[in-house]
Amino acid sequence: MGRVAGKKAFITGGAQGLGACFARMLASEGAKVVVTDVNSKGAERTALEIDAAFPGSAAFCHHDVTRRDDWENALGMAAEFMGGVNVLVNNAGVGGWGNIETETLEGWRRTLDIDVDSIFIGTQMAMPYLKASQPASIINISSVAGLIAHGDMLAYNAAKAAVWMMSKSIALHCARAGYDIRCNSVHPVFTRTPIIEPLVALGGGGKSGEDKLTRQIPLQRLGEPEDVGYAVLYLASDESRFITASEFKIDGGITAQ
Repeated sequence: MGRVAGKKAFITGGAQGLGACFARMLASEGAKVVVTDVNSKGAERTALEIDAAFPGSAAFCHHDVTRRDDWENALGMAAEFMGGVNVLVNNAGVGGWGNIETETLEGWRRTLDIDVDSIFIGTQMAMPYLKASQPASIINISSVAGLIAHGDMLAYNAAKAAVWMMSKSIALHCARAGYDIRCNSVHPVFTRTPIIEPLVALGGGGKSGEDKLTRQIPLQRLGEPEDVGYAVLYLASDESRFITASEFKIDGGITAQ
């Protein structure tokens, strides 16, 4: 029996990076997983790789997280495949680079649409499924950028801070309504996934670019997807049944400075 045996996990943004890692780790510990992404081929690849290792454990679905009809279709498909949904991992997101003078209204709205509005829409639409399969866990992937600011990450800072507070509000509502549904946020620092490639490039690219990011982190290394994955695995499991409205900093100590 794995740590999440019997869990039914719905993971957005699972074509690559953190989402793909979460899906692999949860499946390896006994969960069924549905991987969704606007990148259908990537989501399919992730699901097929997992299913080859753990037969019958994974499926995928094309999913634009900004569209209510996509959420409806994806959640329905997932519930049919897994027999319900009791772990929701809101991982899909985009980065953003721009300050108050350079950010465009289009860029601002795109970042908030994908990083914030999608979690509101998706969690709201997932609630009937989560209530039907309690105990349940909602895991929202935020960022250290939701806790500490950068002058050139205006939209991203705002979006990830919104995810942090939204997670607490969802948690309090569920608790006060008497649901056995928890909600927590996870805040990674620079992690070795495609989303940090623009930051590496800004630092000169390659090892030089990575070193500039690493120097900001007290533990003196980039995060690895599995560093974040272990937090998600814990929050998906019944080991964390008494934890809600909390933020998990997977940050190598950067927010303590």
